[in-house]
Amino acid sequence: MAGQDNGPLLQFSPFQSAVDEGFWHRLSDMKLNHLGLDESPIPITGFYAPCSHSQVSNRLTLLRESFPSEPSAHSSNSPFSSGNRNKCSIPGVLYNTNTLESFKALDKQSLLEAEAKKIWEDIHSGRVVQESSLLSRFLIISFADLKQWKFYYRFAFPALKLDPPATIASLEPASQCFSLQEAESLTVACNEWRNSSTTADVPFFLVSIDSNSHASLRHLKDWEVCRSDGHKCLFGFYDPCHLPNNPGWPLRNFIAFICSRWNLQKIRFFCYREHRGFADLGLSLVGEALISVSQEWKHCKHIPKAVGWEVYEGNKGKKVFRCITLANSMDPTKYVL
Repeated sequence: MAGQDNGPLLQFSPFQSAVDEGFWHRLSDMKLNHLGLDESPIPITGFYAPCSHSQVSNRLTLLRESFPSEPSAHSSNSPFSSGNRNKCSIPGVLYNTNTLESFKALDKQSLLEAEAKKIWEDIHSGRVVQESSLLSRFLIISFADLKQWKFYYRFAFPALKLDPPATIASLEPASQCFSLQEAESLTVACNEWRNSSTTADVPFFLVSIDSNSHASLRHLKDWEVCRSDGHKCLFGFYDPCHLPNNPGWPLRNFIAFICSRWNLQKIRFFCYREHRGFADLGLSLVGEALISVSQEWKHCKHIPKAVGWEVYEGNKGKKVFRCITLANSMDPTKYVL
């Protein structure tokens, strides 16, 4: 499908989710001992890492530690783990209801738009420049049936819709886009970035290559410096997707941020992927996206439409929520002798 006569539309691979059993154990404990009937949203933290296998995408995962450290802290910001290369922290929010009927009746579009609005405001306030993980905010709705130890849930990864959509001018393995010297230098720079405790979990960054083919990874705040120095500059991100012809979901809001902040019409991006913990330019991608959005994108009051509810295929192909039963590991009566 072509867009704006500039070529095919840029297609993104949706984010995928996973929930560790420990997350539900912690929610159950909070529900029974602290939350009660309180349905206030709870700040949580999700974790993901760049793709590390050519056949499998990485997922955003919720763990026991995804909740605030103190139950009474659910009205404040969720703590982030810092410097873990395999657990890049992403802010999220949990809406847990008291009944299955309330869960099904939630206004999912309004919840999605509320989180998308936060992303948009973070873009325009400049917070994203300092905390780039804010671009990947997510939400989860749930109902915890503690009588049967069943947990119903659904994820959303809000993405701001470009209008018109971005088109793709080129997309190919990163190994084919650089000279040998540039590729070697970029590989070293990526590994250094990923191994540093100060940058390992920073998921969005700049790739700067000077006239001597020396590559470095820089923070987003350094964009103006890189441009004024005349360096070749790409916008890089940790790509959880493994597909050879599609960038991962985080690029959607990254592009929205780039065109809103710097008003660029051509964006060269770098989908960073790994193999066995090291940069893999054969698996990573480099692409060029063409952007053409209205001037309204410069204004915070103009909030773009959003998409992003995760799709689960249930019985007869219907889009449904997920349900997991944990009675065997959580029901106290199972352990009575």
